[in-house]
Amino acid sequence: MAKGPARPAPTRRRVVPCRCSSCCAAAVLVPSRRPKARPVGPSGRPEARLASVPTQLDLDLLFDVPAPSWRLELRSGGPADWIALSSFSNNLDTAIHGWPGAENHHSDDCCRWLGVRCRRLGAHGGELRVASLDLAGRGLTGALPSALARLDELRVLNLSGNPLHRAVPPELIHMPRLEVLDQSQNHLTGELGGAEPAPPGASGLVHLDISSNRLTSLRAGVFLGLPRLRRFSAESNQLTGVLPGSLSSCSELEYLNMANNSLHGNLGSSNPNFSRLTRLRALHLGWNRLSGHLPASLSRCRDLRVVNLHPNNLPGPVPSDFRRLQALSFFDIGINRITGIAPALRALQECRALAVLVLTTNFQGEELPGAGAIRGFPSLRLLGIANCALRGAVPPWLRASARLGVLDLSWNRLAGQLQPWLGGFDWLYRMDLSNNALAGEIPPALARLRSLDGSAPVAQVSMSEYGVRLYNWHVERGQLWYNSNIPPSLQLSRNGLAGAIPPELGDLRALNLLNLSWNALSGPIPATLATLSALQTLDLSHNELAGEIPASLEGLTFLSCFDVSHNRLRGMVPAAAQFSTFPCSSFADNPGLNAEYYDGNRLGKAPETDGKYGLTVVSEIFGLPFWLGMIFDLYATMFVHLVVLGCTVCRSI
Repeated sequence: MAKGPARPAPTRRRVVPCRCSSCCAAAVLVPSRRPKARPVGPSGRPEARLASVPTQLDLDLLFDVPAPSWRLELRSGGPADWIALSSFSNNLDTAIHGWPGAENHHSDDCCRWLGVRCRRLGAHGGELRVASLDLAGRGLTGALPSALARLDELRVLNLSGNPLHRAVPPELIHMPRLEVLDQSQNHLTGELGGAEPAPPGASGLVHLDISSNRLTSLRAGVFLGLPRLRRFSAESNQLTGVLPGSLSSCSELEYLNMANNSLHGNLGSSNPNFSRLTRLRALHLGWNRLSGHLPASLSRCRDLRVVNLHPNNLPGPVPSDFRRLQALSFFDIGINRITGIAPALRALQECRALAVLVLTTNFQGEELPGAGAIRGFPSLRLLGIANCALRGAVPPWLRASARLGVLDLSWNRLAGQLQPWLGGFDWLYRMDLSNNALAGEIPPALARLRSLDGSAPVAQVSMSEYGVRLYNWHVERGQLWYNSNIPPSLQLSRNGLAGAIPPELGDLRALNLLNLSWNALSGPIPATLATLSALQTLDLSHNELAGEIPASLEGLTFLSCFDVSHNRLRGMVPAAAQFSTFPCSSFADNPGLNAEYYDGNRLGKAPETDGKYGLTVVSEIFGLPFWLGMIFDLYATMFVHLVVLGCTVCRSI
């Protein structure tokens, strides 16, 4: 049978709604445009480009649908979606760029509007519905309306970083298909949750972020209708009251952050019951007013990796059952009223993954256990037990922590001599043993610290993986500014150390800060200190040093803080540019120094910023303010407020 002429390939077409008001079902076939290729992510799937969405939620799948040869385009992805989005826009005080009412609005199809992404229902020819709305950081003002709750296919709603105000509409929290709701960094007020709790299973929320707002309370039953919730962040609000007992119903919860509020109540009570949160991985409740003992029920959370309870008002011991937390890598209970340091260390040393341990400002006046009582912490990278008035010596069990990078035992009553084994750490780059009762000479073996002598790179203890950021804090002004790391430093000030400064310390070329002030050190200032090319702060004040200030120190071009006051120095002050910027107080009470040089004010007056400094760490990851108690002693007469990884230490020098 003869074949007819070949039929032309069918034209790709799309179906669009008729604009005629009398025919709502009519459609017109028009040629279809080729769909634009989306960037491919690391997984090989198209990127969703969702801001502030947790990586563990594979939300790419929401939009990873094959592009058919034709599609049904209803106005606004559906009349209800168009109406809901228009109502949302009309209730704002500002127009949304690219939306109806804005000057550059070009389309009635809401799937093309800025921040809107649609998803086709069904595999072939299904209806396009709004699945994601991302308007983060768009400067939207006005009240947060409940009209968005009409988007019944919405999976992701991100309105973070806008000055929206008033309360969070309860309807948004209990949308059945919404999985990600991010309303952080707004001006939201009032309470979270409706007058009546939603029925169990009413909400599909997996990620809820209301951090950095002005919310004042949580409804008691707000979590009852959130059975799928895995991540909840309400840090940096003005929340008062107790932790809602309904938290116990969130059996899927992995991340809980309610730090930096005014929560109170007994943390050790049965509400919430942490033993029911068996999937919990991160708990941030620091910077509150919580009381009661540490809840032993936390030991049932076998996946728990991060615990940050600094600071609160928690008394009593560390539960011995915490030894079961084999996944625990970050534990910060600084600035509480915890007692029993020996049993606490015995329990926590069984947590074999523990990398950051901060116990600052607890265990007041107790004895720091020695080698016979504690085996050590093989995975430890940061240890902060400052400001506890502990008696004893620098513990030999520290030698088991071969990966130790940061050690802070300052502001205790530790006695004895500095042992040469302290120089045997390959990774240690910050040691603070200041404000103790240590005696004897500084061992030259300290110059063998490989992270400081340049033979090994400085392996910074990463704060980001624990949700911590490090900040500098000026106490008098209340100013906070970001600092990306913990500077390499050796701080031995305010002890009873005697003898000469070892010339070998000049080998620690990676040092940013060297503070040997307020001791009984004698002899000259070693000229080898001029090889500390990265040095920014050098404090040798309040000792018995003699001789001249080495002229070679002029080569320390990064030196910004220098203090040799209250010694027995003589001769000329170096004339390099940076020395002319140091205040007169940096050279005071050295009768033999050339007074004509600096008394003539050629060195200028003390800078206005001279005063109270410190380090602060704040919780963000999973967040954030965590912070640990390590002291950054820039000057010998200042009041220091320090927080490192979540521990704050207030001290008067």
